[in-house]
Amino acid sequence: MTNSKINADNHGLKFILLLAAYFSLHILLRVLISDSLDYDEAEQALLSQWLLPGYTEQPPLYSWMQYFLFELFGKNVFAVSVLKNTLLFLSYLFVYLSGRRIFKDARAAILAASSLLLIPQIAWESQRDMTHTTLVVFAAAAVLWLIFKLVEERTPVNYCLLGIFCGIGVLAKANFALFLTILFLTLLTFSKGRKLLFSRLIFISLALTLAMTAYYFIWMFNNQDIVFSATHKFKQTVETYSARGVWSFFSATFLFLTPLWFIYFLIFPKKWAYTRRATGFSSQFMLRYGLIFLVTLLFVVVSFKVSYVKDRWLQPLLFATPLIFFSGVELKEMNEKAYNRFLLVVVIAAIGIYTAFTLRVVGAPLTQNYSRLSYPFTTLAAEIRQAGFSGGLIISDNRFLAGNMLFQFPNSQALIPDYNFEKIPHSPTSTKAAVIWKADASPNIPAKLVTFLKKRYDFNPTNHPVSCYEQPYKYNSSDTVKLGVLQFPLPQRDP
Repeated sequence: MTNSKINADNHGLKFILLLAAYFSLHILLRVLISDSLDYDEAEQALLSQWLLPGYTEQPPLYSWMQYFLFELFGKNVFAVSVLKNTLLFLSYLFVYLSGRRIFKDARAAILAASSLLLIPQIAWESQRDMTHTTLVVFAAAAVLWLIFKLVEERTPVNYCLLGIFCGIGVLAKANFALFLTILFLTLLTFSKGRKLLFSRLIFISLALTLAMTAYYFIWMFNNQDIVFSATHKFKQTVETYSARGVWSFFSATFLFLTPLWFIYFLIFPKKWAYTRRATGFSSQFMLRYGLIFLVTLLFVVVSFKVSYVKDRWLQPLLFATPLIFFSGVELKEMNEKAYNRFLLVVVIAAIGIYTAFTLRVVGAPLTQNYSRLSYPFTTLAAEIRQAGFSGGLIISDNRFLAGNMLFQFPNSQALIPDYNFEKIPHSPTSTKAAVIWKADASPNIPAKLVTFLKKRYDFNPTNHPVSCYEQPYKYNSSDTVKLGVLQFPLPQRDP
């Protein structure tokens, strides 16, 4: 083994350890700052009460994983943060491993992986409150790395891994199919790629993916109303969808890659002659991947009349952009000075994320801009407990409230109307229900809950007293949160 290879391995190991430390500190920070859940986190607390073949319009794998972590660690923020940060760590790791197969210089692989900290949608939004997206980015990053590995080693084991990672991606989020399409089209443009795709071993991958996803596809077929309930998100108008959609796509892509592109060209300012420098298969692959991404997304936007593109929808497609960027850097540009400057920017970004993550909760009283992590669920639950509700069935019109209250009363069940879980019988040991809603605007029980209670439990809440509980936000003594609560006895038998 050469000295350069040993040095590269040492640098790589140090980087992986630092990466693990970075996400471990995020777990610690998340647990210390607040025991409340954000919106998507609360939804997972709600969904992962059960192991079901499907839940909402999103695939079920994240909820399954969260279910088992709750079983292992209990219903707490630690279990939520461990899952999210493990997936983020693995995503960065697989980008680094792909970089090691693409670049001759190991430092470029380190910079490409650490560049993800310069993409706010990945570095900040995924950390703040994302679930399915973090899982699908992990799956996409793993599949990309495996493609580079399969080009060199078309073994049954690697094809098995491809099938497993593709199965994870399909069960993670629907836009994984778009990533697979772009990947497939890119591979078709290379003879090595066609050999990979049309090998008889590919049937191993297909069989494993189908075996992992078949149960979910059956559920999709039987619950098409749920699966396609969110298609309205993609359309805002029919008359001007083409211009709006194309503009939305380019603006979302530009914003997604800001400030990465600016810092990249600032530190590596020489003219970017990618087509001249990308001589190896992997570098050419990344270039064509980028071009096919543009063509495919434009086709989808125009053909399916998509008028609005959110930047988070692009995450499993654009996470690989740093690999494209650093494929265009000549080795002479990757001097020690430029390398250290880029790492310095990354370190500053990491510190900034830690700081912002802390201040948005701890510093919220200064700006009176409170996040969901500022909600005082522990103290509110203590008051509700004193009023006689120690557990049972929690009913709310808000999944944020339902998921958080489920954490405060972990031996309970929680549901919200029209979420298709009200048909699941509540625990036979539950004798009492607590109806909970936000009472900041009005102390009266929302009409939606009134209708639900009358229809589902033959219970008229207007004939029963309502209690209001008010507590200050976390790290604050003046601004408050107010919840309305109505308790009633459950029927002696399951409805």
